[in-house]
Amino acid sequence: MATHPAAHSAATDAIRVDPRQLRTRHALAEALVRLLERTPLDQITVAELCREAGVHRTTFYGHFDGVAEFALAEFSQGIDRIAAVEVDPAGESSPDVARRYLASMRAILAHIAEERAGYRTLFGPATRGVFRIALEDQQRRRARLALEVWRAQGVPGAPATDAAIEQAAAFIAGGLVGVIEAWALGDDDDTADASARVLDLMPAWWPRG
Repeated sequence: MATHPAAHSAATDAIRVDPRQLRTRHALAEALVRLLERTPLDQITVAELCREAGVHRTTFYGHFDGVAEFALAEFSQGIDRIAAVEVDPAGESSPDVARRYLASMRAILAHIAEERAGYRTLFGPATRGVFRIALEDQQRRRARLALEVWRAQGVPGAPATDAAIEQAAAFIAGGLVGVIEAWALGDDDDTADASARVLDLMPAWWPRG
């Protein structure tokens, strides 16, 4: 059974640090995308993935227990990298920060549209639960950062207490993951229109940019 990607945080950190392991992970990720174009995730074996990537199985098992676990880690981290937004509450206006978050959402949707086969598989019955948990953790962190900015800048109506921020971050994260899932399972590719719809769904106090 697949485990949460965080279960192998130490291993994945090591892969990111070592250039050789970075190349190995990149080769595995590209091989997985190619295989998913013709084979469902639950039918891809470690042997097949490693053969496609030109990686020895011993190397793979040194970091992951199976293909599903690798897919969960790779795709969730892909979104995490794209979603990163650096903010400076003291040096940027609320609309500027809001525009950057909107651009981040657009980039996420574009990334998913490019690799829909993989994301559709991860939202399938076998891995949907653990994948959504990973995504919600990411989106909650992003939402919390934005809400801290809104509080620091005194955005009218924005949550002002720690408890209110935690609740709002959880609420926003759940909604964003629902949007991501619907987008992955659909066929729409108009990222500008889709991200604008997401902005319309945000709370009224969220700066529009």
